[in-house]
Amino acid sequence: MATSESRSRVWLVAAVAAAVIAVWALITATQPMEDSLGPLRQAFREHNLNNAATLLEATADAANSGERAFLQARYHRRLQEPAAFRRSLTLAANLGYPRDLLAREQVLMLTQQGQLGVNDQEVTDLLADPREDTLEIYLAVVLSCLTNMQKEEARLFLDGWQADYPSDPLPDYYQGLIHQNQREWAAAAERFRQSLSKGLPNAADAHQHLADVLRADHHYRAALDHYLAASDEDAAVPRGMAACYTALGQIEQAASTYADLLARFPLDAAALSAAGQLENKRGNHLEAISLLNRAVAANPSDMQAWHALGWSLVATGDESQARAAFQTAVRLSEQIQRSEYLRQRIDADPANTSLQLQLARLLQSAGRPEDARIWLGSVLQRDPENDEARKLLINEPPASAAATDPARSAP
Repeated sequence: MATSESRSRVWLVAAVAAAVIAVWALITATQPMEDSLGPLRQAFREHNLNNAATLLEATADAANSGERAFLQARYHRRLQEPAAFRRSLTLAANLGYPRDLLAREQVLMLTQQGQLGVNDQEVTDLLADPREDTLEIYLAVVLSCLTNMQKEEARLFLDGWQADYPSDPLPDYYQGLIHQNQREWAAAAERFRQSLSKGLPNAADAHQHLADVLRADHHYRAALDHYLAASDEDAAVPRGMAACYTALGQIEQAASTYADLLARFPLDAAALSAAGQLENKRGNHLEAISLLNRAVAANPSDMQAWHALGWSLVATGDESQARAAFQTAVRLSEQIQRSEYLRQRIDADPANTSLQLQLARLLQSAGRPEDARIWLGSVLQRDPENDEARKLLINEPPASAAATDPARSAP
């Protein structure tokens, strides 16, 4: 007959066994999820968002995983999708993911968007305590610097990034964008080639930028090869190809490329302008007038379109309208020259917020509010209390289709 003491030992052994079984069940239940998320973490380290998307889909049945929700938020942050980012981060919080990690991811998003800069305390704290997020911090800080036109600061972080991760292709890619922005074509081409040789996941973008800088440096045949490797879903790719054909004297090929492009993107202002200028060269002045009128309606700041429209109108005998078009072209040319002058002075003195404000005002008056907003953001990053920059942002006119500073090729 069992004594009281022996029964207690039996219950104790049973309780320990049950606990061991429960712990083992927990380990075996969570281990597959940890294993399945390993490749997803690796996809972020490799900057391969296509793989990340596939892996997120493959782990969709683990909807109750806080880490998966967190990594999904990181995916949306990388793609600059703030609404989806917030939803995934909230889900991760509801599933009990550590609050401090969620807060760090929020800081990364604000930094990546340019709302926080390298001198803000939240970013300083991340830099002092990177943990496992070194690559994410480098990426977010570099994007913040580029968004706020702080190119020298961006270069410092890119140098550090490249020193820490010499096989990572992204530092070369962003260095290439900076060189392209400053019209240093050969240096930009070399950086884009380096990023491709290191296996940049989204190679189509690098091919497109490389083609653009080769075309700007008059290497038209080489540029065509890289345009063919880029994605033609972006209208800039067939536009670039048509410009190369034009420069190489393959006029009919250029005209055919523009026709195909406008069939797909009938409101593309740059394509309308370039096609109109080409029709002028072909002597088809009435067709040129039709295209160029559509171009200046879509982008009233296109100086070359106004100038070409003037010559088309002269060719058809409409001297009054031609004079008005030439006058507009001259006014826009003066604005572009002033913009170029200010940009050169800013490059020499990047901390001069007075020059940046002048450029922002000029861009606003030229109908380029989006470009003006970038420079105003740069001013406020350096001088958060600058009342004039705040007032210009508040009183900013609505954005129009004319949204590109001709002196800037922003990353």
